[in-house]
This record gives sequence, structure tokens and C-alpha cells, in this order.
Amino acid sequence: AEAGVVAEKEGAAAGLGVAGAGREGVPADTRDGETPQAEAAGEGADGENRGEEEDPKAEPRLPSDCKAAAGGGGSDPTGGIPGEADRKGERKDEAAGKASTEVSTKEARQEESDLKEAKGTKRREHEGASLRTDKRVVKIDRWGTVEIEGEERESQVEESPLPSAEEIKWELMWANTLSKWPKYKIPEKVPKIKKRIRLGIADAVRGLLWPKLCGAEIVQGKAPGLYQKLLSQTLDDKTEEQLHKDLHRTDPRNFLFFVNKGIGQEGLYNVLKAYALYNPKVGYCQGMGSLAGLLLTYVPEETAFWMMERLMTDPKYACAGLYSPGFPELFKQLAVFDTLVAHMDPRLSKCLAEKGVSSVVYALRWFQGRFYEFPKEMFIRIMDIFLLEGKKIVYRIALYLVLSRRKEFLQLNDEKVMAFARDIRDTPYTKEAPNAAKLIEQALRVRITRKQIQRYEQSYEDQKNKRR
Repeated sequence: AEAGVVAEKEGAAAGLGVAGAGREGVPADTRDGETPQAEAAGEGADGENRGEEEDPKAEPRLPSDCKAAAGGGGSDPTGGIPGEADRKGERKDEAAGKASTEVSTKEARQEESDLKEAKGTKRREHEGASLRTDKRVVKIDRWGTVEIEGEERESQVEESPLPSAEEIKWELMWANTLSKWPKYKIPEKVPKIKKRIRLGIADAVRGLLWPKLCGAEIVQGKAPGLYQKLLSQTLDDKTEEQLHKDLHRTDPRNFLFFVNKGIGQEGLYNVLKAYALYNPKVGYCQGMGSLAGLLLTYVPEETAFWMMERLMTDPKYACAGLYSPGFPELFKQLAVFDTLVAHMDPRLSKCLAEKGVSSVVYALRWFQGRFYEFPKEMFIRIMDIFLLEGKKIVYRIALYLVLSRRKEFLQLNDEKVMAFARDIRDTPYTKEAPNAAKLIEQALRVRITRKQIQRYEQSYEDQKNKRR
């Protein structure tokens, strides 16, 4: 039951997160570093040596000089001595009393041992050694997703534990790119860098490149010690309670967060607590955990905090308004999305309006969570591009997912169209979903510009101000 605990502690100590963990229980591919194979642990005792104890069903052991008196037939061993019968009865009573005392002592010891065992189990649970399930972990895939024995696998495709020649070449190319990174003053303006990131950052360098893309590396260097100072402060009771409730809900099948109250959840708590104290206007919202959780699979706690700060504060990402009270940025982005659909496909937009299908039904979670509920590789690949290009990629993917299903929206009647809209929302999470490369390739063909997005955003703000 504790199959993931050893691997989690060793992986965290290496500071590499869980991305690129071993496939089928073997060490990870060489581009991600080595991750020790999780050890299988059977059911054990509570660590106490109880020693040998007598069987409570055994016959009482009588003194040797009383064995004949307790025997069955045969001649009278007392030889008819006066008073000997009374002494025999006394010795029998004494032996029976001693046996009864031994049994009582045995039961008392057993109760004491059981009590210690129960206390030990409770203590270990509080120390975070208990897993979410008593089922055996049979696999941790390259993205850190835990597979439980007896559960249906999401994919029947077997992954090789070793990198291919193409993957090794891609890793080496990215290592070379990273060594020359200081010369790329504005990476987004370098066509070669943009093309490579859209094809996917090599997993081995994501933890080094992500903080550079969003500027977290710079702001972290300007405020040494601030993160530790924030952790020494105290949250208000309401936020503290809500934060603890949500910890186990964040990416529960991720190896890093699979252990209740383990070091992964502790790091997640620290990052979310620090940000809630750092930016009280935004505070804490449940959806923030998925974003912080992804960052923690690649970077240390403090770096994850500063990446959160950049994603929330920088207008390029504009994530703060997705979680702050009233969700102002979330509803603005949904309104811009509706306008983009109307501009690109007026007929589909009119059809959706007539049938009462609001973008809130299918797209709200896409925009607020940045597609965190998609298969892990999709989420990570989208994050690669998001960190470079900002929210434009979110609009592109959302538009592709809807426009590619326009035929079904136009043909379905009012009763079925709402269920289909929910299917659109959920399809990318299932086995029938397109792979990450295909989804991104198709989404990048959707033609929109930043100026177009900015124009629609300004129009939304103007209308909003007129209504006040």
C-alpha cells in the first residue's frame, strides 16, 4: 500500500519533480534523469516485538507433584494417608487459579499490544504515510500519473522505457538552445524559438526554461527571502480551512500528490499560502491548485511561487482575474471568445444562440483552468506555448474545439444539442481525444491576432462601463 512513498521522497530529494518518471516501474528515460523504481511494500507489523505468548486454549499446566492427583484411574497415590485428600484439593484449586491468572495476563497483554498498534497506525497516518488507496500502484507513467491495479488503463499503447534516437536528438538540440538562451532577448520574436516551443519543449529542460519564459527568474532574484517571510506568516482561519480541504483534490492521480499529507501536498500548500498572503486581493481560489500543481512537477517551491506571481500579474497571461472575486477576467475572455466565434462563423454563432447554448456550458473550465483537465501531455504542451505567447493559444484551442464540430451543432435538435455541448467540453479528457501534437497543430491553423483580441477586449470593457 505504501508503494509510492519511497519513490516520492527520493524524487523530491533529487529536485526533479515527477515529469519523466519511469515507465512500467523501470528507471526513466535518459532525457529526464533517473528515477528509482518504487519499492513494493507488503503488510507489516507496527514495528514492535511482542515475543512468544502462550496459547489461551492450552490446558492449564499443573505442578509436577499434582499430576497424579489430577489423573484418571489407577490406585490411590496417597496410600490412604489421613488429610491427604484435602491437600490434593487445595493443590488443584491453587493450580487452577494460577492458570486463570496466566490467561488473564495474556489477554491484558494482547489488549495492550492492540492498543499500541492502533495508536501507531493513527500516528503514521498523521505523519503522511497513508496512501489514498489500499490498492497496489502498478505503474507511474512518464507524466507522473499513477495507475492502480485492477483499474482500466486510459491508453493501451505501451510506452518504451528508453528514448528513441529522435527523442535523444531533440533533447540535445534543446540543451544547446538553453546554453545560448541569454542572446535571445525576446524569445517570442525569434521564429526559430517559437517554432521549437510549439513542437514541444524537451521534458528534461522544462524546469529550467519555464521560469525564463515567464520572467520568474528575474523577479525572484530581485526579492530574496520574501518567500520564506511569507511562509512565516499566518493565513486567516477561513482561507486556511478551505486550502486544507482542497489539497487532496488537486491532481489526485499525480505521483507527487498521491500521498496524503506528503511532501508534494506540503509544497502545494506552501505555494498557495504564500501567494494568498502576497496578493490578498486575489487570495486563494480552488482552481489555483491545478496551476500550482503543474508548476511544482517541474520546479522547486519558491520558483513555482514566483511563476504564479508572473502568471497572475503579467497582462500577457492575466490569470489573476480568473480567480479573484467576481471572476472579471474569466467572463471577459468568454465574451471575447463568443465574439470571435461570431466573426469566424456567423451561422454557427446564431445557431448556438437560438438553441440556448452558452459558452459557459462548455468553455468556462477551459479558460479558467487553462485546460488542466485535459490529458496531462496536452496540458503540458499547451503550457509550453502559453508561457511564450500568452492567452492567445487558449483562444485558438477553444475555437478549434468548437468550430471543428459545427456540423453536429447545426444538425442536432434543441434536446440533444446541450448534451453534445457537454461532450465537446469533456471529449479531450477521454481515450477518444486527439493526441497533443494533432490538437496543437490544428489549433495553430486558427487565424486570429493579438490586435484582434485586444480590440474585442476593449469593446467589452467599454460596454461594461456604459452599463454602470
